[in-house]
Amino acid sequence: MPVFDIKEPAVPLCSWVVVSGASGFIGSHVVDQLLKAGYRVRETTRDANKNLWTTQHFNLVYDSGSFELSEVPDMTAPGAFDHVVSGAKGFIHVANDMTGLRDPDIAIKRAVEGALNALKACAQDGNVKRFVYTSSSFAATQPKPGKRFTIYHDTYNEEALQNAWKPNPDPSTVYSASKVETEKQIAAWINDNESSLVINAGYPTSAAWVKSLWDGDYDIVKKAPPQHYINVEDEARLHVIVMAYPNVEFERLFAVAGPVSIGSIIDILLELSTFECMSRAEALLEEVYGTGFINLEDSVTANAQDLAGRI
Repeated sequence: MPVFDIKEPAVPLCSWVVVSGASGFIGSHVVDQLLKAGYRVRETTRDANKNLWTTQHFNLVYDSGSFELSEVPDMTAPGAFDHVVSGAKGFIHVANDMTGLRDPDIAIKRAVEGALNALKACAQDGNVKRFVYTSSSFAATQPKPGKRFTIYHDTYNEEALQNAWKPNPDPSTVYSASKVETEKQIAAWINDNESSLVINAGYPTSAAWVKSLWDGDYDIVKKAPPQHYINVEDEARLHVIVMAYPNVEFERLFAVAGPVSIGSIIDILLELSTFECMSRAEALLEEVYGTGFINLEDSVTANAQDLAGRI
């Protein structure tokens, strides 16, 4: 099992680290990796009663008292995070308001306000050393299958910003635009304000495709373009790294392990599938005819040759 190993981390071990959105898929893994590394975690949530399970789970798995819950009903409200940063040395902003994704005026505004409120709370407190913003690879670019292009540290998805304001925008475009604008506003805040706070941004990718295929929800995967993947554990560890590693300062870190498409995931799932009834049928074919099933390649080839002969 990989072990956290950073000599003299920028955020000392045993420090409190605030994680917004910690009850979600990415956030819960970030919390898990922080606790494994030796940090203490304060989760922010809109509804503490709804997410009591996180306190029960993490305080059972790790030392009691190493995890606590703090309620932030509306992260867009002025001063929303002021009360949660007290005593903390790090802040990882994973939370993203998914309401209003069909209205860019609502979605973009709420995303920006939530992130800036977290950032301002850290700066005003004065003791928080590192701030990490969980962005998206879509903040840099939209997938463009079949087209080769280069992404730089300052590449932004300007296309999404433009298309988000067109009539009836796709929610994914509005989401992308909200991440772009939030990053730009964070950068502008850094330029306009003097602070010792070190800020980094990371770009995770989604595991929703596998779940959609597993559940038979094909509406999502039909629209999914080829993009990039990362295992959520690696993603969570990178959040810890950009918060704690002294040599990572004011960087946009692309957390992508490699390209992925729906077809490649389906191939893996097919390899995992087993049908015991098939082995019985194939055994009978071999016993009587001396051969098993005709493979897919030969079947498709024969089918194509037959069709060609009819033309």
